[in-house]
Amino acid sequence: MRFSELLARHGPAYRERFGPALPRRHREVLDRLLACRTPALGGELYGCSCGAFHYRYHSCNDRHCPRCGRTDADAWLEQARQRLLLPVPYFLLTFTVPEALRHWLRSHPKPGYDLLFAASAGALHDLAANPRRLGAQLGLLGVLHTWSRTLIHHPHVHYLVPGGGLSPDQRQWVAARPNFLLRVEPLSDRFRNRFQEALARECPEALAALPPKLWRQRWVVHSQPAGSGEGALSYLSRYLFKTATGDRGLTVLPDGRVRWPYRESGTGHWRHVDLEPFELIRRFLQHVLPSGYTRVRRFGWLHPAARGRLNRVRALLHQAPLLTKREQQTWQSPDGDPDPAHELEAPEPRLATGAPLCPRCQQPMRLLARWRRGQPLPALARPPP
Repeated sequence: MRFSELLARHGPAYRERFGPALPRRHREVLDRLLACRTPALGGELYGCSCGAFHYRYHSCNDRHCPRCGRTDADAWLEQARQRLLLPVPYFLLTFTVPEALRHWLRSHPKPGYDLLFAASAGALHDLAANPRRLGAQLGLLGVLHTWSRTLIHHPHVHYLVPGGGLSPDQRQWVAARPNFLLRVEPLSDRFRNRFQEALARECPEALAALPPKLWRQRWVVHSQPAGSGEGALSYLSRYLFKTATGDRGLTVLPDGRVRWPYRESGTGHWRHVDLEPFELIRRFLQHVLPSGYTRVRRFGWLHPAARGRLNRVRALLHQAPLLTKREQQTWQSPDGDPDPAHELEAPEPRLATGAPLCPRCQQPMRLLARWRRGQPLPALARPPP
C-alpha cells in the first residue's frame, strides 16, 4: 500500500471523527487530497474503436499531495541548476530549534517559521561578514522542513551555501577554506540570540511563556561539505512540491497498523516504526503549511532582487551573466562567444500528456467527453469506429 492509498482508505473516517477539532487549514488540505484523481475534480473520458473506455481524472496539484508535483519539482531542479549552481564547493547547513520551542511553532506556524528563516539567515550573514572569519557576503538558498524521519514535528531549515562570498567592496570573490565555511558553535549562539531578540520584539507574550533555560542552551546547527551542490540540490527538491511522506510504500500489518520505513541519520541503516493509520495521518497533517507560505527562500546575493550582485559574482567566477531575453539581444561576451547566458523568464509550461493507450489493443484512444469540477460524470457512450 502507498501513502496515497492509505489516505483514500482511512482519510474519510479520520475527517468524520476529528473534523470539528481539525484546524480549518488541515480540513481544506485533507479534502483536496481525498478528491485528487477522483471524478470530483473533473476529467476526461476516452474511448477506443475496439470498445474499451477509460476515465482520466484531474489532479489536485496541492503542494502537500503525495502524488502531485513531480513535474514541478523536476522543472524547479533544472532551473536551479542553471541559475544557482556555481563552479565552487558547496556546503549544506541545517538550523534546528530545541524541542521546548516546537509546540509554539506548531501553534503559530507563519510567524514562527518566518522567525526561523530570519534568525538563521541573519546568523550566517553576521558571522560571514566578520573579517576574522570569512569577511564576505554570502548567497543562501534556504528550504524549510518541519518533519523528522519518523514524521514527528521537527522544524528546521536547510541552507545550500556556495563556499565563499562577495567582498565588501564587491570587487573580489572571497573563497572559503576547503571543507570549512564557518564554525557552528558561534553560529548556534548567534542563531539563538537573534531568535530571542526577534521574539521579544514581535511576540513578547510568547517569550514570557517559554522556559528560561531555552535561551541558555546551545541550539543545534550542523554543517557539512556538499561537493558541487548537485546532490544537495536534488535532495532539497524532493519535497518542495510534496510534504513529508511523498508516496512512499507502506506495509500493512495483520493487526491493522502500518509500517513506516525510514533511514537512520547516524548509521544510514533502515529502521521502521509501526503506527495506527489515524496516527500516521495525524503526523502528516502536522506539516501542512499556512496558505501561500513560501517554503523556499533566497538571501544575500542569491535573493531574486539582487540580480546585479549575482551577475557580479558570476563575472568574478568567469560565468556568463543571467539575462532576460531582451538583455540577451544586446549582450556581447568579452571573449566573443555568441552564446549568451541563461534566461531569467520562467520555463515554458510542459505540454499535457497525450491520449492514453488502449489497455486492450494498445492503440491511442479518442477523447469522447470532458467535464469540470462540480459537473456530472458523463455516461459511457460507444465511440465511433
